[in-house]
Amino acid sequence: MADESWGNCKNCRFFAGNSDEPSEDATQSCNQPELQQFALVVSGNSGCNAYEARTGETVPSYEEPAPMH
Repeated sequence: MADESWGNCKNCRFFAGNSDEPSEDATQSCNQPELQQFALVVSGNSGCNAYEARTGETVPSYEEPAPMH
C-alpha cells in the first residue's frame, strides 16, 4: 500500500467525491487501487493507512484517541 500515512478520507486523493472540500458526513467510493476490489464506500470522516493527500492538502497530524475505561 501507500507509505503508511494515516488520514481522513475526505482529504485523500482516492475519495471519489465531487467537491473540493467534502464534508465528514459525505459518503463516496474509495478508489485506492489495492482496495478497489472491495468496493468500499467510506465517509469523509473514515480513515486508513493507505491515505494520500489530495493535491494542495497537507498530511494532518493524528493523535490516538484516549483509551476508554
